[in-house]
Amino acid sequence: MAKHLMLAMTNPLPGLEAEYNRWYDDVAYPIYKSLPGLVPLGRFKAVDVPHMFPFQMENQFEYLSLYSFETEDPVAFVAQIGMTLRGRDDYYFSEAIDQSRLCGPIYVSINDANFEPIDRYEALKS
Repeated sequence: MAKHLMLAMTNPLPGLEAEYNRWYDDVAYPIYKSLPGLVPLGRFKAVDVPHMFPFQMENQFEYLSLYSFETEDPVAFVAQIGMTLRGRDDYYFSEAIDQSRLCGPIYVSINDANFEPIDRYEALKS
């Protein structure tokens, strides 16, 4: 099975950052972690630092969420996740998210990659 990494790069609408974070913590994350095969790896907020390279583009996203999954058919996997989410009464997409600037690319691993959640990763280090 091929390992995949899904990135969810998003921004809250101006003035709605607290609502955006509440939605993610109380609605999105609990549901995403319950989806078969989808493993939330963490959530990150952008840090404003000088560019390392003069040709580096500006970051357009304030938040990044990472997820991993294993499949030989990422198209079918993502379609199934979408169908599952649409079929849940307890899931909704927050109106606090700037939907004009949302990016969710998926990458497949081309070498060894550790996508183990923190609790399993800590056990691997011993």
